[in-house]
Amino acid sequence: MNDAVAVNSSNWWNQPLTATGWLSHLRRYEAVLLFASLALYLYTRFTDLSAFPIYFFCDEAIHGVLARDLVANGFRDSNGVWLPPYFRNVEKWSLSLSVYVHAISILFFGFDRSVWMTRAPSVIVGLLAPIGIAALLRFGYHNRYWWLGILALCDMPAWFLHSRTAFETVLMVAFYACFLAAYVAYRHYDDRWIVAVILFGAATFYSYANGQGVMLISSLLLLISDARYHVNRPPQRLWMALALFAVVLIPLVRFRQLEPDATVEHLRTLNSYWLQPIPLGEKIQRFLTLYGQGLDPRYWFWPNTIDLDRHRFPDRGHIPLLLLPFIIIGLKVCLWRWYDSRYRLPIIAVLAAPFSSALVGIAVTRTLAMVVPAALLSVIGLKAVIERLVPYRQWLVALTLGLVLALDSLILLRTAVLGGPLWFRDYGLYGMQYGAPQIFGETVPMLLARDPQAIVRVSPVWANNPNSFVDFFLDPAQRRRVSLTSIDAYLYYRGDLDRQRDIFIMTATEYQQAQESGKFIIEPPEQIIPYPDGQPGFYVVRLSYVANIDELLAAERATRAALIEEPFVIAGQELVVAHSRFDIGSVADLFDGNPATLARGFEANPLVIELRFTNPQPVNAIELTLGTMDFDLTVTITTPEGANNYQPTVSQLTTRPNGIPRSPSNGDGSTSAFRYLASGDWRASSHPRA
Repeated sequence: MNDAVAVNSSNWWNQPLTATGWLSHLRRYEAVLLFASLALYLYTRFTDLSAFPIYFFCDEAIHGVLARDLVANGFRDSNGVWLPPYFRNVEKWSLSLSVYVHAISILFFGFDRSVWMTRAPSVIVGLLAPIGIAALLRFGYHNRYWWLGILALCDMPAWFLHSRTAFETVLMVAFYACFLAAYVAYRHYDDRWIVAVILFGAATFYSYANGQGVMLISSLLLLISDARYHVNRPPQRLWMALALFAVVLIPLVRFRQLEPDATVEHLRTLNSYWLQPIPLGEKIQRFLTLYGQGLDPRYWFWPNTIDLDRHRFPDRGHIPLLLLPFIIIGLKVCLWRWYDSRYRLPIIAVLAAPFSSALVGIAVTRTLAMVVPAALLSVIGLKAVIERLVPYRQWLVALTLGLVLALDSLILLRTAVLGGPLWFRDYGLYGMQYGAPQIFGETVPMLLARDPQAIVRVSPVWANNPNSFVDFFLDPAQRRRVSLTSIDAYLYYRGDLDRQRDIFIMTATEYQQAQESGKFIIEPPEQIIPYPDGQPGFYVVRLSYVANIDELLAAERATRAALIEEPFVIAGQELVVAHSRFDIGSVADLFDGNPATLARGFEANPLVIELRFTNPQPVNAIELTLGTMDFDLTVTITTPEGANNYQPTVSQLTTRPNGIPRSPSNGDGSTSAFRYLASGDWRASSHPRA
């Protein structure tokens, strides 16, 4: 009787979920493993989602802001473009599909000014990554341990950290995993899956700027890898694929027409070496070096300091070291079975992952797609190890490893939530950029509600784009009473300072600077916003000028008016460049011939640049590239005898930025080129910044 019960129970576990369809290929015990693995995955993503990562980054907030405005404006952007193919993230056009994902969330649930609701859509879409990996292992490789792919991905620190954010790279990785799974279905099951291949490939491409390079390399290598299979498809299938491919290209073609210089602008913003005036051979060498770094196991499996603190764990690699032996074996299996296109797929994914990042510099956000082939190779390698070395109880070994990965995922969660706030103690601009919810979500609304006349002036020096926080956390009425202002705006020039009206939120460094300047009467802080380690992070204070502020500022202006003299060589000629004080750039930036490298005067009125040649030199023309503005330009040429043969010439010109939004790099995204000829003839033109 007991034996009969055991047999029936065994048969029940092995029965398919349904009699027909795709689910008929999935056994009941596999469904339990799938459910348990995905439940663990979601638990480790949603638990304390607002608490870790400890920052709420501007690149997260901007999605909600753009999506909210898009929905409110009838799916038109700020320029009136309907269904815009790309959106501008401050100085670069880098957002696309991710904004629409958040727009869908807003349509269903409304706009919620919370970190949790901003990150939740990313987590939900990110669920496609483990599902895609599991489907590929189960139906593509017929791997009995496919569910370990979910647990392997769940335990990867790089994916754990970023899959809990609203960064668009998460969507790219999720869609890429589904693209690979759909491709195997197309290649080995039914060529009608080409529709899913193209759609998931397009989603990968439009999700994240670096997804473009991933798809470029993946598509090219897959076309070469399976060329014979592709060309032997029925003509109607090929025409359908080409037609769908043309459709998904429409947003890209449309964007290139709207913003033809966007790619160059993007690379320049990231300071890509491809736009630097260096030899092509050096560029190729640098690309290969960076590309090799993106493939280097030391970068992925051991702790590194290449990535910024906010993108890494302090004592772990991006991928668990436990998986390294299995990944190596999985790679060997794929190379050994190279004749099978399924085993070429993970290698192609590995080669594609670091391509885009190598154009600028290796960063885990740009190469995050590597976690997909890492999960695939680890399970392929595990299966090879178990079948080769474990003659009995193979399932017990697999379950044990699964429990180890699950337990480590829970440890990862506990460690991150409890210890993450103290991992790195740099909470400022080049560190964690901590403080957005604490300042804009809590403190500013409280201050505005407490004093209806107050104007809150928040320091912007601690975050990349604090404007996105103002738009995200505050309603229109609150935004009108908030300004992003550094204490520097009041340190060097007398500003409109009202102690009863103005409330400053400044960093601890700025607070100390204000105290040490001797220019302010500073009241005791109304509030101190601490950093996670308990140190003062931000001070909420009111202040006013000291009685003799005008004398102090006048004395400083007189000191700053003195020109700074620097020796320099131009066209082989030694000279002295005497110039007003710069706050950005250097003398070398003035004469390198690159309009993207500018020098900015600490004070605009006047900005003096004197070229003092050791020996007299003929001057045929003077060419200046200036940020668009209203200005007076005076050129004085002095002969060896000290005479000025040319009357000072004044030219006034007002130019417009041609609709290009403001950019921190040059003020407004455009430049004006002026050429002064010795004959006294002035030529002026205006063009967008290349």
